[in-house]
Amino acid sequence: MTPVPLRSLAIMTMSESNSATGGLDYATFAWDHIIYRYIFLSALVILVYDHILSFPSEVEIIWSSKLRPTSYWFLAVRYLSLVCSATFAVFYFTDLGPEVCSKVERVLEALLLLQEGLVELTLALRVFAMYGFNVWVLTAMFIVGNAAAALGLWTEISLGDPQEFAPPGFTGCHTALPKAVAIRSAAAWEAQLLLDILVFGLTLRRAFVERSVIALVQGSLIERMARDGAMYFGIIVLANVANVFTLYFGDIIIAGILNWPTTSLSVALICRLMLNLQKAGIGNSQNETTELEDIHFVGQNSRHMRPTDDPLVSLADV
Repeated sequence: MTPVPLRSLAIMTMSESNSATGGLDYATFAWDHIIYRYIFLSALVILVYDHILSFPSEVEIIWSSKLRPTSYWFLAVRYLSLVCSATFAVFYFTDLGPEVCSKVERVLEALLLLQEGLVELTLALRVFAMYGFNVWVLTAMFIVGNAAAALGLWTEISLGDPQEFAPPGFTGCHTALPKAVAIRSAAAWEAQLLLDILVFGLTLRRAFVERSVIALVQGSLIERMARDGAMYFGIIVLANVANVFTLYFGDIIIAGILNWPTTSLSVALICRLMLNLQKAGIGNSQNETTELEDIHFVGQNSRHMRPTDDPLVSLADV
């Protein structure tokens, strides 16, 4: 990478928007270029490494038995993330030109929304099952989740064509995120963060309410959900907080730099939780075949649950 004067840093604007671009100098841009590449590569390594570690469990639980709709759900969540990461790698490390970069950026935004939607819906289904299909729990998550989705769609639609940097001496696409757009994007992630906090809080509450069952029945689904779920959801909340922080305080390149790493981490944790719950479900069922439509759930007024009555059995293979 050869040093180039600041005046040769050209901004290729794909729309007629006059949004401020921040006025980065060359040294700052070069530093941002290095940071976002390292962060992306770190997230990619973690995602692939986790896939390798958990693949034997996936073969044992998913591929060794008949594929059901819930198995396809798991595979969609798990492998869509790999496809998206491969697309991001091309975006970050290949010279595509401003016009192609702008089109690829749009595709990546759509994939990001789809992936986040799958993750959040999986989280919501988990909590919904934990509370015995409580309509009020569903309503609360539905309102917050739809607010996050609406804000995300509004941000992407109002953004227009992305602004692409074309600096000499740098490979890959460089998308500018003006402060006004970053703040709108932060609002969408904050709504999602609220949903994650709601899920986290409901999981902790359920663990507290069922603490007697957890103490009596080691290895039950409710124990696995309370232990792994609370830990995983807590990590996802912290990752989203860090992402929102970059949107408010990062420059036009750093803003939103954790969007995809946060999503990749969420996918890795959710897939691990899904596999762990399936293992617990298989253990509790004692080799009984359980189809989703054949499972009965405990009513809201039930005060004592047997291991086989755990409402999480219903979605243990989601």
